[in-house]
Amino acid sequence: MRIGELAHAAGINPRTLRYYERIGLLTPPARTDAGYRLYTERDAARLAFIRQAQALGLSLAEIAEIVTLREAGTAPCRCVRTLAQAKIALIDTRLAELRALRAELTALARRARAVEKEGANDAAICAAIEDVAPHSS
Repeated sequence: MRIGELAHAAGINPRTLRYYERIGLLTPPARTDAGYRLYTERDAARLAFIRQAQALGLSLAEIAEIVTLREAGTAPCRCVRTLAQAKIALIDTRLAELRALRAELTALARRARAVEKEGANDAAICAAIEDVAPHSS
């Protein structure tokens, strides 16, 4: 199949296919006498793999590392496990950061409610954010 057909089937832009070739994720395809690229079902399967790996949060560099190992005849499972564990650690860190942010925003919402009931402090843009207690009149 030609580049446009494969790109359409994969839901990507033909430039993306050419980029994947340049960085080694796809092997350069055979060409017609007129110079058109001819892709195979193997290329379509490789694209599906790349898209699945990206959906799991793997970068193109990480995907290239997996592909390189596979093409060298090595099962990349250990590499995939290491990458997955690193991604899990990053997610755990981000979740902790998000929980802390949620707690801060919950406290901000409470302060904003209190400031709203007590009246605004003319010296502050938003006393709830600036953590400035509203003054009483």
